[in-house]
Amino acid sequence: MVKFTFKKQPKETGLASVGNPWQNVDIKHNKKIVGTIYAPNWMSKDGKWRVSVMVETESGKWEWRTFKVRFDDEQSARKWVQEHAEALVNMKLHHEEPEDY
Repeated sequence: MVKFTFKKQPKETGLASVGNPWQNVDIKHNKKIVGTIYAPNWMSKDGKWRVSVMVETESGKWEWRTFKVRFDDEQSARKWVQEHAEALVNMKLHHEEPEDY
């Protein structure tokens, strides 16, 4: 059974926290970061959470894939990732170490 874990990114402080009141969440597979659950921020038109993953391309590089589905809260996004775990892993997920970003 494929399972993902999640880790909240550090909370913004100071004036940046006004436009970014929630923390983004790293999506991990086998203890490696493979994607992000993005929190709504000052640029979000709909105020919804969204999910993106890093996927290997045929050319050997990788790119971000953002799904069209949007969520009202972080827990709904986490639940969706777990429900679609098999399909996500089959997309040939790319992983990065945090210092590689």
